[in-house]
Amino acid sequence: MIKKIIAASALALGTTALAATPASADGIYDSPFTSENTEHYVSAFDPAAYGTRGSDPLIISPYGANQPIYSWSFHGQGQTWQVDPAGQAHLLRSIQLPAGSSTYAFRTISVFDPFTVLDY
Repeated sequence: MIKKIIAASALALGTTALAATPASADGIYDSPFTSENTEHYVSAFDPAAYGTRGSDPLIISPYGANQPIYSWSFHGQGQTWQVDPAGQAHLLRSIQLPAGSSTYAFRTISVFDPFTVLDY
């Protein structure tokens, strides 16, 4: 029985290796787990952040929400970054603040980290 399990595992691993797509020059931007989320963010200095867009996540960045913001997530692990005008990806550090009386009511603030340049 154990030989059948090992053989099936080896077959599944071999099939997965052959079916995997080759790496591309765009890297993480081609991943099915990466999405552009710029339209979901609002600058903390925009008056709409506290009115009509009061439920959107806030961003504190020298570029506001005018530069592309990407998120990558897989099984609860991930990160968010913003691309500057030069094309460099900078990590956005997330802070969750309580936004109401409920335990699960919070608002996310993403803070631009100028010192963490990602090599995506």
